[in-house]
Amino acid sequence: MTEKQYRRQWLRWHAGYEKIVYKELLELFRKSANSIPFDFLTVDNYKVLTNVAIKEEPMISMYYDFYKKVGTIHGKRLGKQFNKDIKEFTIDSFLSIFEKELLGYLYGSSLSRITSVRQGLVLYLQEFIAKGVADNKTIIEIRNDITKLVNQKNFYRWQALRIARTETTAAANYASTLVSKTSGVDTDKVWISAGDSRTRRLPKDQFSHAAMNLVKVPSDQPFKVPSRSGSQNMMYPGDPSGSAANVVNCRCSSAVVPRRDKDGRLIGV
Repeated sequence: MTEKQYRRQWLRWHAGYEKIVYKELLELFRKSANSIPFDFLTVDNYKVLTNVAIKEEPMISMYYDFYKKVGTIHGKRLGKQFNKDIKEFTIDSFLSIFEKELLGYLYGSSLSRITSVRQGLVLYLQEFIAKGVADNKTIIEIRNDITKLVNQKNFYRWQALRIARTETTAAANYASTLVSKTSGVDTDKVWISAGDSRTRRLPKDQFSHAAMNLVKVPSDQPFKVPSRSGSQNMMYPGDPSGSAANVVNCRCSSAVVPRRDKDGRLIGV
């Protein structure tokens, strides 16, 4: 498969993953916001009520569900491609290790992002209420306004789109690292940039993903993503260890490539 073919396939897959996650995010954000006891809302207590009502646990559970869903789909797709060369590769081996390691991965790598998503929703609602107070609206008017806001079809839409794009990149590329881990052969990974006008570039952006296109490294080694001040190590595009300027809205992919000896034979681990 050529670079262009892989990129087109990946962007098509990613768009599908994004739709799955976006829908789940909207449902959770609306449900979380509706958990606020609006009838008890006052000018003095709205910050406490919103902060207490919107909990982190449902968001952790949702992240686990969509990481599992996206990672499983993507892992199976990559595994199917791997089986064209590696007949011994089994989807069951991938699924076993993926499900075993996923929760630890989320708590170890993505918990700060989940916390940030929750805090972002809380702050968004608090600022909406604060604006009503500043506009001298009555508490009844504010309650009515926020109830209408929360139940709009596009409530928190742009934030949900951004989070869905960012997290599906991370989920799919994390799954690709486990495909490599369970393949039974030595592998490299290749950074495939989205390759359009939105792809990060220096000096306009803080990091350059355009410069990373087709960069190949061993699967157990990090990519070094160029930045204005040097570089940042990332195991794959969307890696939660990367800074926000390096991962938010990223649509790049990490392709897994089996190594071959000089005679073209696969190199076993």
